[in-house]
Amino acid sequence: MKKFFFAVAAIALTVSFTSCGGGWTPENKKSINSTCSSLMEIAYPDDAKTICDCYVNKLVEKFPKADQTPDQSSALMDECSADAKKKAEEAFDKKMNEMMEGMDGAEGAEGAVEGAADATEEAVKEVGTEHKH
Repeated sequence: MKKFFFAVAAIALTVSFTSCGGGWTPENKKSINSTCSSLMEIAYPDDAKTICDCYVNKLVEKFPKADQTPDQSSALMDECSADAKKKAEEAFDKKMNEMMEGMDGAEGAEGAVEGAADATEEAVKEVGTEHKH
């Protein structure tokens, strides 16, 4: 999650410094898309291209003079990354559930091993007692 917020902040700054309210050029759109893609590869590697294409297209559409604020840039990034964020959260939840289920199984296995160890110990004691008689 921290990676995502870092990426949004960095993109917002990039947009602010690159465009400076002068309008969009092919070069600054390409630069923003490239920076976005580099950062989104960290947070959402499978969806980076889709997110960044959406982001640049929305920036150009909503702010033709490139006069957006960092908050406006962040809001657009949130829109464009919502599906990827949801997918990542679902994958995380699934992994956590699998781990929790695995831990439940491990506790059961641990109990079975302890039971077997106790039974073995009792059997050893019985054999030792039988040899003394």
